[in-house]
Amino acid sequence: MNDALKPADDARQALARHAWQEAYDILSRAGDAAPLPPDELELLAQAAWWVGRLPEAIEARERAYAAAMKSGDTVAALTAAIGLGRDNLFRNAPSVANAWLNRAERLLEGAEENSGHGWLASCRSFAAALVGDTAEALAQATRAQEIGARLGDRNLEAIALSERGVALIARGEVEQGLAAIDEATVAAVGGELEPDIAGGVCCASIEACTALGDWRRAAEWTEAQDRWCRREGISGYPGMCRVFRSEIKLLRGAWLEAESEARRASDELRGFQPAAAGTALYQIAEIRMRRGDLAAAHDALLGAQALGRDPEPALSLLRLAEGKGPAALASIQRALDDPSPPPAFRAPPKSGLYRLPLLRAKVEIALAIANVPAGRAAAEELVAIADTYRTVAVRAAAASALGAVSLAEENAPEAVRQLREAVARWVELDAPYEAAVTRLSLASALAADDATDRAATELEIARATFERLGAAPDLRRADERLAAIRGEGSPSRPMTEGERLVRAFMFTDIVDSTRLAELMGDAAWESLIHWHDQALRAVVAEYGGEEVKKTGDGFFLAFADPTQAIRAAIAIQRRLAEQRRAQGFALTLRIGLHQAKASRDGLDYIGTGVNVAARIGAAASGAEILVSIATLQGVADSFATSEPRTLELKGVRAAIEVAAIDWR
Repeated sequence: MNDALKPADDARQALARHAWQEAYDILSRAGDAAPLPPDELELLAQAAWWVGRLPEAIEARERAYAAAMKSGDTVAALTAAIGLGRDNLFRNAPSVANAWLNRAERLLEGAEENSGHGWLASCRSFAAALVGDTAEALAQATRAQEIGARLGDRNLEAIALSERGVALIARGEVEQGLAAIDEATVAAVGGELEPDIAGGVCCASIEACTALGDWRRAAEWTEAQDRWCRREGISGYPGMCRVFRSEIKLLRGAWLEAESEARRASDELRGFQPAAAGTALYQIAEIRMRRGDLAAAHDALLGAQALGRDPEPALSLLRLAEGKGPAALASIQRALDDPSPPPAFRAPPKSGLYRLPLLRAKVEIALAIANVPAGRAAAEELVAIADTYRTVAVRAAAASALGAVSLAEENAPEAVRQLREAVARWVELDAPYEAAVTRLSLASALAADDATDRAATELEIARATFERLGAAPDLRRADERLAAIRGEGSPSRPMTEGERLVRAFMFTDIVDSTRLAELMGDAAWESLIHWHDQALRAVVAEYGGEEVKKTGDGFFLAFADPTQAIRAAIAIQRRLAEQRRAQGFALTLRIGLHQAKASRDGLDYIGTGVNVAARIGAAASGAEILVSIATLQGVADSFATSEPRTLELKGVRAAIEVAAIDWR
């Protein structure tokens, strides 16, 4: 008897120490040796849940339910049925979840009020929130909270209070909702609750704050949760914390860190909560799109959609970036008109918070294709949402949209007023990208209002932000507008020796482009060039480069870091090689690279070093990356190269030593 109890005792001790994997291993081995009773199957389910194996947790609870019903243990069967309801909601299987909750309700028929009634109501609230039924979510959460208070069940009372707060926020009662989630989260991080309940409360609270755009509060609760996790020896609610950290880092401009967190979250959550894993992939798509890597953004969005995450509004914005404006507007309008949108990870479907990002995208898309009335209608709905929710982020979004529409309507003074307010609010939120994008519109409004000096200042601030973030498409837009304000070809800054810039300059060129174009015909050639341009721009965005200009069939590029420039060149050649393997044909590129000082001239760079880089590129053979030895000597990494050779370059007095990178 003692030997039979030992695995369960060891597992309980491991769970008490939060050694989830140890408990899972103990119970899995015990289950392989002999069938586990219902209570031990429930322990196995808990352990599997904590190590991110939700399908196994569900299977264990199903077995626990069957064993409990066979033995007549109604309490154990009820526990399993309610757990299966919530687990299947996490798995985005609402029909199965509702069936288990209905089964739990039948098990409770005729019984005196007990905690099972409360936990069932809590699950019903969660299910209603996922489909946007705010009234039902609030009613069930209120019932669960009342039962928890009457029975002294602190865990039930806290999770229900959190759910009630989320429902209040969804229907626009923001202050009351935030007060409720704050109270519940204090109990969670204060160590008053069981770990799974505490983690759920924290995640629900942080998620509600991010849906509102209350990033400061979300960050504060995330930090408090981190302290609780460290204190309790818990690695966090499986993967979920990373999604929130990623979104906060995305807003704050730490894009590389945000993508790293999102990638880890998508891996950890794929077998636990697919929709949340999809949200992590969606965040990666946003980052990639902002960096100009449209192909990677497209792939990430496909992955997000496959996991049940609504791909809007990023999908419509991606179509706009691809030059498909009318299709983008039609797509975003379908998302807004959808009477039954998929469950949202960030906000209840059909709520103002759910519509907010869709409306922001509609304004951007409509104005991009000069459909000002459509932009105005979306902006006015955003203003109505801001009047309801009244957080800094929602007000900033509304002011940004209204200012952009006023600019399109040629009401420059009103546009300046709205856009100044929006910039101030984005700065208050420490949202550098949003502030910089809004500064672009503000600069245009100031220029239209004859305040060109101030417009240039706004553009310079925005440009510096885009350069720091690696937002290549927006950096290009800022440079173009600066050049337009100052006059094409005029220096973007005084060309003094102290302000000359050191850059690694890269020139690419398609080998035999004229002959290929004649052989393929215009339509096929244009399609191939479009693929080439998109592929190169994606690599340049990934490695933090700057597209200076197109040079016939190639590109003139600049990189602040020569190591990144060489890595980008290697990535370009490898992408072409992969295309060649997959499709049987790909363009052949020659690439030349040289680091030197140069001065900005409008959108261009000028200087002897630029000419040297161009000549090195022209000297490269097909599929070759030719780099000056001086540049190779200054890189952080070691690259395999050919033996050096000396080039006599036209227009350059001294001979230049170069070597080819062995990129294969």
